[in-house]
Amino acid sequence: MRLISLLFFLTLPLGAADTVQSAPWTFADYERFNSATFRLHPPVLKVMDRAEMDVGLLNAAIFFVTNTEREKHKLPMFQTSRVLTASAYEHSRDMALENFFSHENPNDPSKRTAWQRMEAKGLKSGERAENIAMRTTNGLTYLAFADEMVKLWMNSPGHRANILNRNLLFLGCGVHACTCPKFHVYATQNFASVVP
Repeated sequence: MRLISLLFFLTLPLGAADTVQSAPWTFADYERFNSATFRLHPPVLKVMDRAEMDVGLLNAAIFFVTNTEREKHKLPMFQTSRVLTASAYEHSRDMALENFFSHENPNDPSKRTAWQRMEAKGLKSGERAENIAMRTTNGLTYLAFADEMVKLWMNSPGHRANILNRNLLFLGCGVHACTCPKFHVYATQNFASVVP
C-alpha cells in the first residue's frame, strides 16, 4: 500500500527558520539530543529545499519522532544503528532512483528482501522489520515532514506494529529524494532486536 498524504500544511514565515545556517547532521549528533530537545533544534524548523537537503537531518527527524511514539506507549527508546541506517538509506535510494515502491527490490536479486539487505550489512540474526513510505514535501519543514511520515505509519496497522514492537530495540531511518519534477521523498525504517 502506497502511503502518500495529500494534505497541505502551514510553514513558518520567511525570515524565521529559513535563515538558519548549520553544519550538516552527522551520526555523532544523535548523542546530543533526545525526542524533546530535538524539536527545539533550529535547523529542523527550516523548510526542506531539494538543492540543499540535509538527508542526515531528515533521517534524524524521523528517528526522534518515532521515539516520541515509543515514549507515549511507555516502550524502551530505540537506539540508533549505523548498520540499519545504511540499509534503510540504500533501499530508499534504490526506490527513488529506480522508480519502484516496494519492500522487494525488483532490479537486484541480491537486495530483493529487507532481510537480504540487512544481512548484507552484517545483521544476520534476531527479529527484524521494515517500514517504507513516500510522499511529496509540499513545502514542509524537516520536523513537519517527519511528523506526517510517522503519523502515516502509526495509522497503518502493520507499520504501527513495527514501531511499537517491544522486541525491536534498534532503528535506522534512511531517506532519498527522487529526481522527478515533484519533490517526492522515499523513506525507509529498518528495525532489529540486535545489531552487529
